Amino acid sequence: MSKLLPGNGKQLFACFVFSVFAGGVWASNMTADHSQFEALQQPFTDVEDINVACVSCHNQAEEQLHDTVHWQWTFPLEGEAEDGDEQLGKLHVLNGYHPNVVSNASDCGSCHIGYGLSSRVSDVIQEAAVDCLMCHDTSGEYFYNKFHQDGAECTMCHDDAGEANKDRVKDEGERFTLGLTEIAQSVGATSVASCGSCHFYDGGADGAKHGDLDSALIGAEFEMDVHMSPDGANLSCSDCHQSDNHKLAGSRYESLSPIDTQGVSALEGSRATCVSCHGDRPMHDEKLNDHTDVVACQACHIPAYARNGISTKTSWDWSTAEKRDRRRRPIASYDEDGNVIFASGKGDMTYGDDLTPMYQWHDGKLDYATVGETIDPAQLTPLNPSQAVRDGEAKIFPFHQFTSRLPYDVETNQLLPINLVGRSRDALWNGYDWEKALKAGARAADVEFSGEYDFADVQTIRALNHTVAPKEQALQCVDCHSENGLMAAVPNVYVPGSGQHSWLDRFGGLAMLAAFFGVLMHGALRWFFNRRRRQS
Repeated sequence: MSKLLPGNGKQLFACFVFSVFAGGVWASNMTADHSQFEALQQPFTDVEDINVACVSCHNQAEEQLHDTVHWQWTFPLEGEAEDGDEQLGKLHVLNGYHPNVVSNASDCGSCHIGYGLSSRVSDVIQEAAVDCLMCHDTSGEYFYNKFHQDGAECTMCHDDAGEANKDRVKDEGERFTLGLTEIAQSVGATSVASCGSCHFYDGGADGAKHGDLDSALIGAEFEMDVHMSPDGANLSCSDCHQSDNHKLAGSRYESLSPIDTQGVSALEGSRATCVSCHGDRPMHDEKLNDHTDVVACQACHIPAYARNGISTKTSWDWSTAEKRDRRRRPIASYDEDGNVIFASGKGDMTYGDDLTPMYQWHDGKLDYATVGETIDPAQLTPLNPSQAVRDGEAKIFPFHQFTSRLPYDVETNQLLPINLVGRSRDALWNGYDWEKALKAGARAADVEFSGEYDFADVQTIRALNHTVAPKEQALQCVDCHSENGLMAAVPNVYVPGSGQHSWLDRFGGLAMLAAFFGVLMHGALRWFFNRRRRQS
């Protein structure tokens, strides 16, 4: 712990003690052994029955969960009517990975923490339509049972049809042996592994989507993440993303500002910000503390991402999907690390390791593109741009940037939803026909489609908040305060030492040389005339 203590050590220690007490002690000394509950003493054959048993005791959990972004995948814009056209959340926004949920809701719901996920927000939620074990399973085997039972399309989340999952929890060759009843009786507090079963593997593969979230955080090395490492603070996800009636702190939709001015507040619990534990002047060097009004902690303390040997995706070209072999069978190809670089249903993909973040002003607000967004196909379209400027409400944050090529209607210039999965031939992953897949996607999303389409370049950015490196690996002064330093592309900020002018440097050098030789000449003349006076 001494490795992490900042200048404001007493406050951080208080926060740490609270988090250990709340998250660690209570979790490790639970007052209930679920294997003893009568409701769980039955031979479960499907996962829905387990949830019915769970809510028979936890009778508030179902209603609480249904009111969260985690379950709904929808978040109403403040002051707007609550309909699908005026809401955010995964159900409505576009991204460059699996571009949309709206036309694939049934299959997305197979891996979703609830049941009956629908593109229509007004649909009645089914009874016990929750998935308690997705978050509270401690055996590591539940996700296999669920996905196999629900018949989820493996490629919906995994580029290689599920191959990436084989060694996620068990060592290679070791079989999954627990039944649903044993799994149900082993429920417990959430963990890095249970949260990561979804958040580490979305976007197609381990670490693919975020760049700062991957399986290396389970039992992380200290150099990998000082917060989650057993050799560091040994925190779990819920120590920062604390829950209030199943609503977790830190949602990028609900927590609209990462700028925290409240300081350390151990007794109130974490706000999922650096300041809530470390304060706003956490370092011993006050000169470094002077940076915190404009530079986010993450900018210096996450000097690189995807730096743990697990690659993250850097681009995805959907326009090359549909290509198959001579027998019209889908194909895939891999790089030397086993990453899928082409798949017939997805197109071409690239990956990167040990990447330098993109830096820009950010106040927590992103303008998300939704299904049917109008674009200029001749330009790179940001799908979730940050419009922040230096105004006292924003700081410089690090981002993972990701580019894609997505389909759009050439007559309306609207980005089109893709119908990816299903048994019909209008699903891209079944019929491999772009026109049919786009017509079905547009129909599901209630978007007009002329029948003529092309592909345009788009960009998705994601703020980096995890894999915090030890202070010895943080950015040094010279990384920014030098010509072409890391902050060179950030507008409205002057970084001493980064803005060099060659002609001014030459003039300054010549001026210094002239002054130097002037001093020498002056000294020589004084010596010469003093000597003449003595001789005369």
